[in-house]
Amino acid sequence: MQRIPQRISSRIVPVSSIATIKVILLFVVLSLMTPATALAQKKKQRKTFREKLQIADSLRLQLRQSADRGQMLRWADSLFIDRVLRSNMGEKKKQRLLRQYHKRQARMQRYDRLLFRGDSLLAAKYNKIKYDTAYIARPDARWTVKLTGVLSGADMQTVTKTDALERRTHVMADCRGTFSVAAAYRGLGLSLSVNPAKLAGKNKDYEFNLNSYSNRYGFDVVYLSSKTFHGHRYVDGKRVDVGRGQVSQNALNLNFYYAFNSRRFSFPAAFSQSYVQKRSAGSWMIGASFDGSKTEMKDMTIRLNEFAVGGGYAYNLVVHRHWLFHLSALPTVTIYSHDYTKTRISATGEESAAAADAAISDGATTTSAISTSPDVSADESTDSSTGSYTYRNSMEYHFPSVIITGRAAVVYSWRNKFAGATAIYNYSVAGDDAHLQLHRNKWRVRMFFGFRF
Repeated sequence: MQRIPQRISSRIVPVSSIATIKVILLFVVLSLMTPATALAQKKKQRKTFREKLQIADSLRLQLRQSADRGQMLRWADSLFIDRVLRSNMGEKKKQRLLRQYHKRQARMQRYDRLLFRGDSLLAAKYNKIKYDTAYIARPDARWTVKLTGVLSGADMQTVTKTDALERRTHVMADCRGTFSVAAAYRGLGLSLSVNPAKLAGKNKDYEFNLNSYSNRYGFDVVYLSSKTFHGHRYVDGKRVDVGRGQVSQNALNLNFYYAFNSRRFSFPAAFSQSYVQKRSAGSWMIGASFDGSKTEMKDMTIRLNEFAVGGGYAYNLVVHRHWLFHLSALPTVTIYSHDYTKTRISATGEESAAAADAAISDGATTTSAISTSPDVSADESTDSSTGSYTYRNSMEYHFPSVIITGRAAVVYSWRNKFAGATAIYNYSVAGDDAHLQLHRNKWRVRMFFGFRF
């Protein structure tokens, strides 16, 4: 047998060893790729935002179709059954869930009948046409969801004159901000509001707002209880700061309007979005206002009760079908007022009697903040223990004493969504500028975004 040289045989690698190495490497690669492939298959692809909107819209259509059939509470029955049948739970558990589901059907069917009757009544009222459809329309949707941010504030100015000495005071309350979520079904809604500053204990003021708008008439009710008034006053040209807590006020404002052109002009289109203004239109209005307040200072209390009537004008401007601009003013003139002040004078012994006699004889009382009217009534009370005297002084009526309500709004609508802002401003003046006059300002701005389905 011929022998192979040693230097050649040392360079020869057995074929079986190379094949074994290749098999091992292939096995390792496949073992590493298999879990990654399985994980990739199990991992669901994330849905895009457009796909999520399509799913939400399909659910909306299912809910609407179920409501039309009188099955509002059972609109998700098919989804529930399909989820149960597709789940990996045991057969016994599936059967138990289905039996419980069928037991609830009779009760849910009874509730659906009641809801269907109520919905029919709301639909008849909601779709009742009392307007010109070329100018006003109802949104083609049942539900309206709206997110709102509200910012409100108030300020007050007083002017007093006594013996050629003029005092001016200007104080304002802290601004209040709230966030709310509202849902309405066929014009009947419910909202939930939160005041972050009040929850954190940084603002102890309280404000309540109630409003209702329709095409023909509507009203606003605002109640404010504030102890955060602060500002300054000028006494004979000298400025004196007024800190928080020195002035507090409880105030109630009511405003009512009646629109004559309710067939073509819509207040709700601008302020509640329960109607849609299709073409520009305006309307003359008549209205009534009430302004009642109790302002307390260190040694004085001012009570105002003003009732006024008047008229104004409102206009809705529609631009390119998507934009709506609203502007209105409703000035009212006071026809009844019951305004007075109560001044407290503290003294002891003979000084208190002398102070009381001087106040009555001079016809005026003066405090460190403001002075009262010279028309002093006979309403006098005395506290003998402290030697303090309280006088009730009627404030003179000065024409014109007015209450003015102004409104503005801008709304942008597209598809089934809308966004915008509204503003309401209240101004009132009472008293006589020759003795005591009080000006009050109250404003509220709302920014919102909503959608209908």
